[in-house]
Amino acid sequence: MKINIAHLFPDILNLYGENGNIKALKYALEQNGITVNITNVTLEDNLELLKYDFVYIGSGRKKNLDQARNKLLEYKNDFLNYIKKEKIMLVTGNALSIFDFLNLYEIEYTDFKVADVNATTSLCKGTIKAFQNTEYLIKSTTNLIFNLETGFGNNNTMLEGYQKNNFYVTSLIGPLLARNDNLTKYFTKILIDYISVNNFKK
Repeated sequence: MKINIAHLFPDILNLYGENGNIKALKYALEQNGITVNITNVTLEDNLELLKYDFVYIGSGRKKNLDQARNKLLEYKNDFLNYIKKEKIMLVTGNALSIFDFLNLYEIEYTDFKVADVNATTSLCKGTIKAFQNTEYLIKSTTNLIFNLETGFGNNNTMLEGYQKNNFYVTSLIGPLLARNDNLTKYFTKILIDYISVNNFKK
C-alpha cells in the first residue's frame, strides 16, 4: 500500500517545528508497512490536489500566511472537492486563518493567545498535550473536536478546532502529532482505511 502526502509550503510555514507532524505520521505509517511518498509544495508549484491522500499545512508568520492564502484561493473548488471526497487534510496553528475562504467556518481575531494545553477529543482516547500561540480562533459552535482542560476555546467555551468529513483544523501546535501518539494513530488508521476502501472500489 502506498500513501501520497502533500506538505504545503514547508519552506515558509514551519514555525514551532511543525514539520515534526509529517515526520511522526510518516514513521507511524511505515511501521504499518505503508510506503509513504511526501511532496513538499512551494508557492511556485502547481497544486494537483486530488493526487494526494493526505494534505498538511502548518503555522507561519502573517506575511507568509497571506502569501499562502493568495496562492490557494485559486484552488477553492479543488479543496471543496477534496473535502467532499473525504480525503484527509490537517491544518494546525495559525494556518487555520488561511482556509476561511472555504466558508466552512468563521475566524475570530483576538489578542494573542498563548498557553500550554491539555485536552480530550472525540477522535481518540487519552489526553492531548499541545500548545497555543495564535491570534486566530474559529467562531463556529458546531463540529468542534477538542475539549480543552487548559487553553483557549471558541466563543468563551473550552471547545476548539473544526472538522468537516476528514478535513481537520486546529489552533493547537506542539508539533501536535509528534507529541501525541494517540492522535497520530487516529490519522494513521483513517488514512489506511481510506486507501483500503478506495482500492477495493477500483
